[in-house]
Amino acid sequence: MKLKLILCLLGVLLFGKVNAGSPEGNDGGFEKVLIQMTGNDVPFDILTKGNLGDHRSVQPLIPIYVVLDSSSCSLAVYFEQAIGEVDITISQDGAVVYFSSENIQDSMEKTIQLNFEVSGDFLIEIEGRNGAYVCGHFEL
Repeated sequence: MKLKLILCLLGVLLFGKVNAGSPEGNDGGFEKVLIQMTGNDVPFDILTKGNLGDHRSVQPLIPIYVVLDSSSCSLAVYFEQAIGEVDITISQDGAVVYFSSENIQDSMEKTIQLNFEVSGDFLIEIEGRNGAYVCGHFEL
């Protein structure tokens, strides 16, 4: 039964027409972009709250996703799991334009609003207290 439901949903997604983010009426480009994050060999501490469970799903190597919304000059940082204390730094040409320390106790989204007057190449860095590190480049 589950297999039939999954195959039906997959068929709808593959053959159905999806009009999310249609470029009609704007400059022809999408305004939201997933930033490619790369990291070091140190994994982030995953806070379990006592639930170690017997999960069959694969845990992501980097439990953080960052989406740039160029229309509002903002970043949405998605923390997929509780990873404890992290430092978030955004810099442009080595100069820090944003810094924040966060204590991530559950999966959450953090929105970072950047100045509308800035443009150019930026670097976002997220570092855990245990030495885990990820970074990604983006352009405004």
